[in-house]
Formats: sequence, C-alpha cells, structure tokens
Amino acid sequence: MSLLFLKIMITNLCNLFTDFNLDTFYKIRIIEASQLPDFNHLTPKTDILAIINDLPETVQAMDVPLLPEKFTVKNDTKLRFGCKAYDTKISFPLLPMDSNLKTLLETYNNKLVIAFLYRKTYAHLYGTAAQPLLLTYDELHASNPIDLKGFSVQLDGEGYGDAKYYTNPEQQIMPDMGYLAFTLAGTL
Repeated sequence: MSLLFLKIMITNLCNLFTDFNLDTFYKIRIIEASQLPDFNHLTPKTDILAIINDLPETVQAMDVPLLPEKFTVKNDTKLRFGCKAYDTKISFPLLPMDSNLKTLLETYNNKLVIAFLYRKTYAHLYGTAAQPLLLTYDELHASNPIDLKGFSVQLDGEGYGDAKYYTNPEQQIMPDMGYLAFTLAGTL
C-alpha cells in the first residue's frame, strides 16, 4: 500500500461527517491576490464564486493537503475605527523538507493571497482581493527523529468581512484541477 494511498484513506476517514466524527479541514487552496480581479467583503459570495471560477488557465494556485490536528485557523473579531474587523491567522506545516517545496514557497513568500479551506461538506474563503492575507514561511527543524521536519506556513491578515462559506466546494469552486500550477501530494 503506497504512502499516498494510505494518506488519502486516513484523510478521508478523519474527515467523514457523522455524529461521532466532526467534519474538519483537509485541504487549503492558496491563490495569489495579484492574479484576481478586484472584490471585497461587500461583494456577494455568488459573484466571488463566479470571479474565482472564471480565472484564466494561467492562474497560479497551490493546493496543500492539511495534516489532521497540525494546523490552526483563527478568525477573531475586534473593533477597529468603530467597525468590526476580523483578524485572520492560518498556520500549517508543509512536509517534507524539500528543495522543490522551498522554491515553491519562495515564489509565494511575502506575497498577498486568498485562501480556501476545504471540508468535505463546505469551504471557507479567507481574504479578498481588496484585503488579502500575507503568506510567510519558516523552516521546521527538529532534533527528535519523530518530530515534524519541513516548513511552517503562516497566512495573516486583517479585514472587514468575515469568512465566506460555500457548500459542495469540490463541485463549485475551481472544479477543474488540471490547470492548477502546483498540486502538492504531501506525505505522512
């Protein structure tokens, strides 16, 4: 049994929605904001979906499988100039430590992006073209052989709109995976 097949089985098993096992994020899709037409938190979510699905085939996006229980997503509210603002922080490990992954991360490092976080039943959109998230990364080194070694990726930003929710994400949001520039297989 290959590691990729085993990882897919574990991911699918861990993300089934039942009374005993809650639906959790399994993938993040990152798109550089400079490639997007202008939209903000006031744009209706159906219009945002149309914008995302009408992107040209030359758009670069990165799909990253998330390790269960190894990522964090925060979307806290606070008052800013008398208005409610959302402080978004997303972090996750990207494994293994590899020169190709580092080269890929360098192309996105300190760039403004939007992020779709996928669950089996729906997806969340964090960031907009007007108020994107900043992507940064650090190397993960460990002295213990069983600890994670690779990269720690962080997405941080602040905006006025909350996350947009989409149901049936695999059918609705950029369903044609063939044109994504980077689909990462990941390993356990």
